[in-house]
Amino acid sequence: MSLSKLRPIILAGGSGKRLWPLSTKERPKQFLPLFGDLSLFDLTLQRINQRDLFKKPIIVTSEDYRSLVEESLVRTGLEVSKIIFEPESKNTFPALALSTLIALKENEDEDFIVLPSDHYISSNRAFYEICSSIMSQFNYEGLMLMGIEPDRPSTEFGYISVKASNNFLKEAKSFIEKPELKKAKQLMKQPYTFWNSGIFCFGGRWFKDSIKKNQLKRYNGLKELLCLSDLGQEYVYFDKRKFSQLENISFDKAFVESNERNFMTTLDAGWSDLGSWHSLSNLQKNPENGLTLYPQGLYPREERPWGYFEILLESDSSKVKVLSIEKDQKLSMQMHKYRSETWYITQGVATITKGDQTLELFAGDSITIEKNEKHRIENLGFERLEIIEIQTGTYFGEDDIVRFEDIYGRTEFH
Repeated sequence: MSLSKLRPIILAGGSGKRLWPLSTKERPKQFLPLFGDLSLFDLTLQRINQRDLFKKPIIVTSEDYRSLVEESLVRTGLEVSKIIFEPESKNTFPALALSTLIALKENEDEDFIVLPSDHYISSNRAFYEICSSIMSQFNYEGLMLMGIEPDRPSTEFGYISVKASNNFLKEAKSFIEKPELKKAKQLMKQPYTFWNSGIFCFGGRWFKDSIKKNQLKRYNGLKELLCLSDLGQEYVYFDKRKFSQLENISFDKAFVESNERNFMTTLDAGWSDLGSWHSLSNLQKNPENGLTLYPQGLYPREERPWGYFEILLESDSSKVKVLSIEKDQKLSMQMHKYRSETWYITQGVATITKGDQTLELFAGDSITIEKNEKHRIENLGFERLEIIEIQTGTYFGEDDIVRFEDIYGRTEFH
């Protein structure tokens, strides 16, 4: 059976901690203007402004981000159904369940698509085609997830394992939490295993009946909160004391993993969750994506015998640099008195000396070097090595280096 349109629920909370210091609690990654003047939140609003497929969205966000949301709505010109302001974060289950129950009070036949607002999709057309196919085969008695075919072993995502089938909607067998690298490499070799995009669809009436039947305590807590709220306005606020009593739990833990009817289809639309410096750096390399993370011309490129570095961001408490190290080159053995450094490998293989240890790190890996800890980076691989370096401390000058050994004969700069 097909349906007419989906009601989007857009999740716009969270602090984007993995992208600190670019993303902060005051302005998390979904509100950063990474694409010229546009943010990931702006792009999400534009994406669901397709009236043949989607109704006016419900936005769930923090009270702290009201002005940021309003600015985006003005910028994109999108009309909304509701904006739900959470007084504190209680993870994704309360956000989704409250949004659904509020919408069902006005229309008991609503059907939903859930969209994180901090994900990137390069092809809206491909996304629309997937949504149209889901709508034509909508399963009113189950949850329909969108999976991503993995292109590398990643520890950044949860995984979905589905039963072998040629059907558009495949039955999910199991869900795997974000794995360690060894497990991620094993999952890459297993057929019918996908990254969980966090995008999914469901029938509202079925979802309400499911939580009422199987999670009555949680359902009653949500219902009591809604009884104390004015739901007739476009902006919805909750009683802070009552909201604080809700359980802090993810939608996956509270519902998906215990749900007996989960289905998945593949989303092939240039998806990325942009959840790490690694994924941001990869997106930046293709100009067609329009990512403007690196401030062109803001800081000059600093050439070094081993390659070069560029400063991306700088504040009183941190500095972010990209290091590009040529094959068979290495930085000096050194340490810093006033700063620690966290390195995110974005391309190539890094041979890292950290104290008395020598480690190999691959794209997607990271490591932290503490103050006064001896360290070195070497590129013994077959391609240029790229690293995002985040410095934290009290002083970030190039002269904060105690140098022990340098193949280029330098004593002043690394």
